[in-house]
Amino acid sequence: MHQPSVIVVGGGAMGSSVACELARRGHPVTVLEQHGMLHAHGSSHGSSRIVRLVYDDPFYVRLAVAARPLWDELQEQSDVEVFRRTGGVDHGPRELLEPFAAALDEAGVAFEWLTAGEASLRWPGLRFDQTVLFQPDAGVAHPDHTLTMLQRDAIAHGAAWHPHTRVDAIDETTDGVRVTVGERTFSADQVVLTAGIWSHRLADLPSDTATQVQPAHFMPVDPATPWPTFIHRRADERGDPMPEAYGLPSPDGIKVGFHGGGKIVDPDDRDFAVVADEVADLRTYVGQWVPGVDAATLDSGTCLHGGLAEDDFIIDRTGRLTVAAGFSGHGFKFVPLVGRMVADLVAGTAEPQHRFTVSAHRTTI
Repeated sequence: MHQPSVIVVGGGAMGSSVACELARRGHPVTVLEQHGMLHAHGSSHGSSRIVRLVYDDPFYVRLAVAARPLWDELQEQSDVEVFRRTGGVDHGPRELLEPFAAALDEAGVAFEWLTAGEASLRWPGLRFDQTVLFQPDAGVAHPDHTLTMLQRDAIAHGAAWHPHTRVDAIDETTDGVRVTVGERTFSADQVVLTAGIWSHRLADLPSDTATQVQPAHFMPVDPATPWPTFIHRRADERGDPMPEAYGLPSPDGIKVGFHGGGKIVDPDDRDFAVVADEVADLRTYVGQWVPGVDAATLDSGTCLHGGLAEDDFIIDRTGRLTVAAGFSGHGFKFVPLVGRMVADLVAGTAEPQHRFTVSAHRTTI
C-alpha cells in the first residue's frame, strides 16, 4: 500500500524521531532543518538529559512508563551509550514529595521511601536533610548520540535530509502541502512540524517565548562515586516552594541546574552569554548540596526552553498538518515515543490526546 509522503520541518530530537519512525514504516520522508545535523541553537544538544517516571500527574507517569522501554531498545541497537539506567531520587520536605508518590501509586509504578541517612550511604556525593523518594528505573539519555542514531537510521531507510534549509511558509494545497524555502518549494502529501521554539512562526499556534537556561557541569571529587539523577524539591523558611534544582551524571561531569528562570532571548540572535548571578547561584547551591563535586570546576552552557506548552505538549493533527511542539523543559524523555505517536497521527490510525490538542491549549492562555 502506498504510504503518504511527508515533509518533516525541524530535525531536532522530535523531528529526528518522527523521521526515523516514518521512514521505517515506508513513508517517503524529507527533513528540512534550518541548522546543521547536530547543533546547539535549540533544545536537543549535549551529552545528558534525565529520563524519569516521577511526575505528580498519573497521566504523565503512564506516558513515561510507555516511553521508558523504548530507551532500552535504542540502547540495544547502538554501539555507543544512548541511555544508561542510574535510578533517580527526589528529595525535600515530605509534603512536597507526597503528590509524586500518589501519582506513582495510581499508575502502579514501584518506588521506595528512604531516610536522609539511608540515601547518604547510597549516594555520598549528595547531601540529604529530609525525605527521599527513590525510583529505580530512571536514567540518563545522551542527546547527541540519540540524534545521530535516529538520523542515521532514518537516512538508511530512505529519508532525505536537508540541513541549513530554513522554512519560510507551509501551505496546504488541493492535493497536498507546499513548503517554501526562499525561492524553492518542496511538496508532499503531508507535513509534520517539529521546529521547537520556532514552530509558532509556521503554524496557527499560541505565541511562544524563548528562554535561555544555563545548567553547568562540575567535576566529581571521586570518579568512583555512584550518582543517580536527582531533583531537589525545596521550600523556603516559610514553607513556600522554591525553584527546583536538578542534576545528573554525564560524560562531561555532574550536570546541575535550576528549573525555571533564565533570560528571554531571540532564538535567531543570541550571544549564548551566561548570566553571572545565575552562575554564582549554581556554585553556591553545589557547595551546599552536592559535596561530591568540586564547585570551582563549574563549566556553564546554555539551552533554550519554550513556554508554548510548559505542562502539556502539543501533538495534534489538522488536515495535512501534524504539529509536535512545546517539549523543552521535560520532553526529551519521550523522544522515542513521540516518533511513534506522530507517525500514528500521520497514518490516521490514532486520534490526538485531548490534552495535546491545539484547542486545549487555546483554552488555557
